[in-house]
Amino acid sequence: MAMIRITGVQMIVSPTKSENLPKILKYIQESDCDFIVFPEMSLTGYNNDFSDARTQEAWRQIATACRQHYVTAIIGTGARADGVTYIQSRIYTGKGELLGTHEKLVPTEGDRKWCRPGEELRVFSHMGITFGCLICNDLWVTPGCGPYPDPRLTYQLGQRGAQVIFHSANTGGHSARDKRHFAYHDANLRLRALESNLYIVTVNAALPDKPINAPSGVVSPKGEWLVQCPLIGEQVFSYDLEIE
Repeated sequence: MAMIRITGVQMIVSPTKSENLPKILKYIQESDCDFIVFPEMSLTGYNNDFSDARTQEAWRQIATACRQHYVTAIIGTGARADGVTYIQSRIYTGKGELLGTHEKLVPTEGDRKWCRPGEELRVFSHMGITFGCLICNDLWVTPGCGPYPDPRLTYQLGQRGAQVIFHSANTGGHSARDKRHFAYHDANLRLRALESNLYIVTVNAALPDKPINAPSGVVSPKGEWLVQCPLIGEQVFSYDLEIE
């Protein structure tokens, strides 16, 4: 039995690293957990306007903070390779080492105007657990966000032995018009956890003055919320998972 403490940071994501990086470092420095999870593109901001050199320097600072505070961090960021932009989650261990990355496999129609889909679904082992990472629409394949087939990535990860999925999102707000999206996101998180008999730790980007349209928290293998953040503003949750 592995016991791990998870912290999720429902963080307000600004357009630039100069605002986001100090907050990320502060949350890592103040953490009391094994894993800390941040929203989609929480470092660079949700855009394609970032410097490769400054982003790589920020990654080094995050890796150092993880090593100094013995925490594994899952960071949302933009990344480039051979001039191509990806939406990425980077996993830095408590030793400050890069365990691996996940590139968003099902970008929305809007994302695809400036980024390319990733090419590989990966499974990681660390601290006695097996897990995968998904980014926002990877999990939901939300109707209206693009005419893409649903690859059921949560199911694929479950079939490959994942016990936990760390899901980073940046969905925006919710209004009377799109409460249907909230219901869809909520039901998908619960049903996909139930189908694949695994935990889903989901962390969305916050908005300061209105509710977001997908919750942050932890869903159990029974499809039940174990903890869920308030939908408005910057929030932090922690939960102890017992994983066989």
